[in-house]
Amino acid sequence: MKKTEEDKQFAFKITTLAGARFGVFRFVSKKYGVEKKYKTKWLLTGFVSVISSFLGVFDRLVYGLKTKPKNLKDPVFIVGHWRSGTTLLHNLMCSDPETGYPTTYQTIFPNNLFSFQWLFKYVMKSLMPDKRPVDNVKLNVDYPQEEEFALNNEIPFSFYNWWYFPKKTRDIANQYLFDTTASKNDVENWKINFKRFVFRCLINTNGIRFISKNPPHTARIPQLLDLYPNAKFIYIHRNPYEVIRSTIAFYKSILPATQLQDIDEETLVKDILWVYKNLILKYESDKQLIPANNLIEITYANLVSKPDKEIKNIYKNLLNDDYIRIEKNVNEYVAGINHKLKDYKYSKEFLAQVNEELADLIALKGYEVLS
Repeated sequence: MKKTEEDKQFAFKITTLAGARFGVFRFVSKKYGVEKKYKTKWLLTGFVSVISSFLGVFDRLVYGLKTKPKNLKDPVFIVGHWRSGTTLLHNLMCSDPETGYPTTYQTIFPNNLFSFQWLFKYVMKSLMPDKRPVDNVKLNVDYPQEEEFALNNEIPFSFYNWWYFPKKTRDIANQYLFDTTASKNDVENWKINFKRFVFRCLINTNGIRFISKNPPHTARIPQLLDLYPNAKFIYIHRNPYEVIRSTIAFYKSILPATQLQDIDEETLVKDILWVYKNLILKYESDKQLIPANNLIEITYANLVSKPDKEIKNIYKNLLNDDYIRIEKNVNEYVAGINHKLKDYKYSKEFLAQVNEELADLIALKGYEVLS
């Protein structure tokens, strides 16, 4: 079947592992295995990784001279499953000039943040489309972004290894998302690296409050509370049928750019349902660890319908902060987007497959179980 322009947009010749430390690149490649048909992509990725790693020495020297940020406000973690509205919420929150966040550039080249940024930004700009093909969200190297790809490129203990090695999704999730097989040493190393990563984000964006949007953190509440006992959490949820439909489309759009292994669509969908179920169950179990005043739950529908009202509520009831000082920024951002709620039609086969795995979770947040 002939590829559409959307399919071609993310069919890069290298993967996002290009910004990984070479030791990380080599470790995950050996651990999970690269299929023969992807060897050229893998070699090109490794070539850029070698350059990035070598020049990363200068980054570490410059970072060592940076003054660590002080008088910081408690970090905010936006959690929820992929395609639940986390990007929209993150962009709205990051309109506050006090916020610090990972940029899209830092997400791919976290080891070259304070040196040779001009070089790797040039590489990114030449490869990156202006919009995400599946939802037309604007892309820019300096826009806020989730941090999991960056964490994956700093140390190998990341769920996003699945993007490169999709056949190993469940093994990777159990080890680096749900921590059922992770060693204590791996978890502690992840914490040390994450705290350093947050400092680097704040320095790079001149922020005093770190705003994170990272769906894998939905399953990491205990670890985040160990690091930041008074952290604030915003959990956003959306109709699960919409989430699963959108996740399937999104993954199919992005995988051609990242994968170093093949995966058939049937297995991909089953893995999506499995991850969704376990992610939400872990969140529902772990959220009791969060102090009552440090968690707020919102819906995608309310955020899209009245974004200014939702952000105002977050500032008042979660952050105890003055919304008025960012109201203009929020309104300007809202004026430039075109998010609308849609009515989707689902096949009986799709509904049956989703209901078999997720019926209880669909009803948990008050959504109607369809048939």
